[in-house]
Amino acid sequence: MLLLISLVIIFIEFLLYPKYIKWAKNKQFGQYIRPEGPDLHGYKQGTPTAGGIIFIPTIVILNLIGFLFLKDMIFIYISISALLFSFIGFFDDFKSILKKDSMGLTPKGKLFLQILFSIILYFVFSKYLLPLNLYIPFIKNTIALNSTIYFIFYVFLFTGFSNATNLTDGLDGLAGGIFIISSIFTILIGVLLFNAPIFLLFSIVLPISIFLIFNVKPAKVFMGDTGSLALGAILSSLTTYYHYELFLIFTGFIFVIETLSVIIQVTSFKLRGKRVFLMSPIHHHFELKKWSEENITFRFIIINLIFSIIVLGGIL
Repeated sequence: MLLLISLVIIFIEFLLYPKYIKWAKNKQFGQYIRPEGPDLHGYKQGTPTAGGIIFIPTIVILNLIGFLFLKDMIFIYISISALLFSFIGFFDDFKSILKKDSMGLTPKGKLFLQILFSIILYFVFSKYLLPLNLYIPFIKNTIALNSTIYFIFYVFLFTGFSNATNLTDGLDGLAGGIFIISSIFTILIGVLLFNAPIFLLFSIVLPISIFLIFNVKPAKVFMGDTGSLALGAILSSLTTYYHYELFLIFTGFIFVIETLSVIIQVTSFKLRGKRVFLMSPIHHHFELKKWSEENITFRFIIINLIFSIIVLGGIL
């Protein structure tokens, strides 16, 4: 019954995307491209955005149904995490569209809301996050953290990883494709190590897979910050619930690399006045190296798959 209901909801999501795309085009609810971005992206201007407005409610509904059937708080935790960070993204997308500019929320405003919602999540669910023992990849051991250190780490993870998925969302199919690989292996590790419910594969992976049908090049719709910020929060909530956060270094390898490329680029320019990459995040560097979008997306997905398989093999 649970799977049947889930498939019906997934089918409804599939039917909603063409209607949303048509509506968004009529309302000019489209993407505004950053002027400092690659010239190759000019054709994307006006493509319907905020596609996360379809798949985030789908994820939430499926997780709430999962809770009703399986009575596991992980489903509530993921639902609230996704909703809170999706709200930040939607506010950013909506403001960008109203201003007819690629800049929605200011970076400081976005960061403030990310930190605020991370703090709210921590205190609402803190009793479900005990004990504070972090599992280490490849070593069957844990690191015990006191509550203060873990609180700082927790806020850093949610804020950092939601930004990481947001930064990766720069090419057709890239963030969605990486997220599918990342979430599949993150969930499988949770199932094997902590007996996490296997239904998470349906409630998280399937909605993004449906979105990806409309997001591969040439994308008919973008997820926008509405979707991308929530993806990082979903991965963070999965790993913080069972405390295998460090596994995200491998299962979310490309998300980590994309973020590091921005940090390296900004730091190098401020300290030396020189850039390390032609453009950051790093997927733009390869674009300017004349790699096609499809080539970059495919190779990044394969790299993320390899690192995910490595860390999964480490627990078998």
